[in-house]
Amino acid sequence: MHSVHNLILIFLIGFLLDVLLGDPHSRFHPVVLFGNYARTVENFVRRQLGSSVFSGLAAWFCAVLPPTALAFLITKYGGVIAAGIFLYFAIALRSLLDHSAAIRVPLENGDTESANRALAMIVSRKTEGLNESETVRGGIESIGENLIDAVTSACFWCAAGYALGGVPGAAAGTVLLRCLNTLDACWGYKNERYLLFGRAAARIDDFAHWIPARLTALAIALASGHPVRTLRCAWRHRHDHPSPNSCWGMAAFAGALGVRLGGPTLYPDGMEEYPFWGDGRSELKASDLSAAERLALRSALIFVLFIWSVGIWL
Repeated sequence: MHSVHNLILIFLIGFLLDVLLGDPHSRFHPVVLFGNYARTVENFVRRQLGSSVFSGLAAWFCAVLPPTALAFLITKYGGVIAAGIFLYFAIALRSLLDHSAAIRVPLENGDTESANRALAMIVSRKTEGLNESETVRGGIESIGENLIDAVTSACFWCAAGYALGGVPGAAAGTVLLRCLNTLDACWGYKNERYLLFGRAAARIDDFAHWIPARLTALAIALASGHPVRTLRCAWRHRHDHPSPNSCWGMAAFAGALGVRLGGPTLYPDGMEEYPFWGDGRSELKASDLSAAERLALRSALIFVLFIWSVGIWL
């Protein structure tokens, strides 16, 4: 069993870099480079094998294995610092909070139009003409879902990789998670082009987030001050979304904040009739978004402390 001290250092480096530097917008960002590589792999595999489920699975392995192996090899020589840098590129806590602030600040100044433009940067729903309450709802739902995708899942798989392979394993686990998450974003659509080809990517992504999503709901409950209400809400609505994982975060936020989220949501291709999540207030204000930001920060901290405590206990 590997000492937990190196894992703590990896987390400290990753989160410190995230706080100081944020998520750099560059065509040379590793996730952007991987997305370009994934498109090349997709085009090659489609030409050779077609667009079946099998070809999508083959493309998934061709896309994921090289960067995961490369991260393992680099960290074998680069040590804890290299693993921390890989974690930094995989998490986006500051970016999550910055995007929320870009919605909240205009709302506090009465500028709903600018807030809706900021919301459109992080959600796929139509945002034109939303009122303050609808805009805040979209922002809180985005925080609840992306806290899992952009923070806690990467921490979980970093720790899982560390348990299996030490510092190089931590880097490999981190990169594996970010790659499969990116492939789901690229291929995990239910349209004609990706219905078969992207099925493996979507299912693997669901599997990878399954445990982190449920642990995140627990962390949100512990951070909320209303653990029973939060967990009850998350459990009740756990199946009320097409994703097997997303509602754990969003419904937990609804219960924790004492608000009602979900409901009919307009997308470019039509209305999606989601159930309502939570029994609290339906009229939301910018202050609710501020409360969600603070809750996300506390939840991420509790999640990391939980990972560390498990490592120490083991």
